[in-house]
Amino acid sequence: MMHISILDPDALGVIPAEQLALRQWVADWYDRALTDGHIEVTYELDEPTAERLEGYFKVGLTPDDGVDALFGTLH
Repeated sequence: MMHISILDPDALGVIPAEQLALRQWVADWYDRALTDGHIEVTYELDEPTAERLEGYFKVGLTPDDGVDALFGTLH
């Protein structure tokens, strides 16, 4: 199984479909988080958060669910 990271640029210029899907998922997550006021335009994704988001993607959460999981309050 190939490890996919959203922080590592693809040195060969060939991006696997799963990585493209992950990048789109994160872009959608970013748009929602920005729209909801959780982050600013200048937000920089750190490694722990990137790994967390990748985990959300892998288990099938939607980007909206990912925003709720990362920024939501526990009841």
